[in-house]
Amino acid sequence: MTKHEKGISGSVQAKNGKLYFVASFKDPITQKRKVKWKTLGLSEGAPKAVVDKAKRDAQSKFEDEYKRYLDGYDDPRKYPLVDFLNEWLDTAHVHKIQQSTYNSYKGLIKKIERFFGKKVTLADCRPKVIHKFYDSLRAEGDREQTILHYHNLLHKAFEYAIKQEIVDTNPMNRVERPQPKHFVGTSYSVDEVRTLIALAEDDELYIPIVFAVYCGMRRSEALGVSWKNVDFEKDIIHVCQKVIEVSENGKTKRIISGEMKTESSRRSFYMVPELKEILLRHKEKQERYRKQFGRSYSKEYLDMVCVNPLGELTKPSYVTSHFPELLKKYGLRDIRFHDLRHTCASLLLSMDVNMKVIQKYLGHSNMSTTADIYSHLDVKATGEAGMKLGKLLSEG
Repeated sequence: MTKHEKGISGSVQAKNGKLYFVASFKDPITQKRKVKWKTLGLSEGAPKAVVDKAKRDAQSKFEDEYKRYLDGYDDPRKYPLVDFLNEWLDTAHVHKIQQSTYNSYKGLIKKIERFFGKKVTLADCRPKVIHKFYDSLRAEGDREQTILHYHNLLHKAFEYAIKQEIVDTNPMNRVERPQPKHFVGTSYSVDEVRTLIALAEDDELYIPIVFAVYCGMRRSEALGVSWKNVDFEKDIIHVCQKVIEVSENGKTKRIISGEMKTESSRRSFYMVPELKEILLRHKEKQERYRKQFGRSYSKEYLDMVCVNPLGELTKPSYVTSHFPELLKKYGLRDIRFHDLRHTCASLLLSMDVNMKVIQKYLGHSNMSTTADIYSHLDVKATGEAGMKLGKLLSEG
């Protein structure tokens, strides 16, 4: 180890089922001990040889970063933007976010690198430069909502740079914030829903569709339901885990995660008789498939509800790609799978279900989210209010 790396120690630690390289070192400026976390891209329980190699690579990479830091990377004129963003994400922010969010941020940083290259520094990131980047994204067809993700990432990263005393101000405060158009989801009518459920009965997406329509579940939540979450005695379904796809060492894998989008996403539903009957039939069908396919049947996901005939866990990406194909096959109106969640909400509203109840049904963290998305559907409530106001003003 060179004089630059002297005093650096590292260990592997697990957190929320994921492995991290934790570096401990002395800050050359403050002379205080610091700790930084770097993801290894591995899950807890990975082979020791794989973990050891990942640790060595992470140690080497951190030592290089530490050397660059001593060589002047505390100077924004010398600190490349992309290097800084990766360091911020991998050391300061990684333990605060879920794996899916981390993967998303990595993808954003890669696109930032394609535009800026590796020579643009933090000092070069003036508002005019950022606006030019946004214009290039728009020219490629990115929506304002997507551009807003870049904006928020850069804003958070520069706030971290201020805390690290690398820059004095956040240039993003002077950048015009992208303004996404308010998105209004579409929904199916009662007849369309009935037709979809009837036609999809033999499709792998049948149960995810049923969960989305009857319970307003998100795609990941529907795929995450296990049989132990289904209480047939008390007629209750618990939503407490999800299925996501993550990239590890260049390969995409499915993970069953207990990290929900928000704490409000953890919720329970009363299992109406129709839904109970559907799930009981599905459970019997799974047992038949298990006996029919014998050794070919996957033993890894025996407790999961949403699996294919061979017992393999349904992929989130498959839901997204296959759902429009299913609709096209039967000549049904084209909507997104997520619009089944909107359909659930709109049908509840049509039956005068209170908006607060719908908030809990959908697992929104606050009432304002539900109101912002679905208040335009609550025509009857506003109509009744208008009638009362009209009557009041016309009296006397």
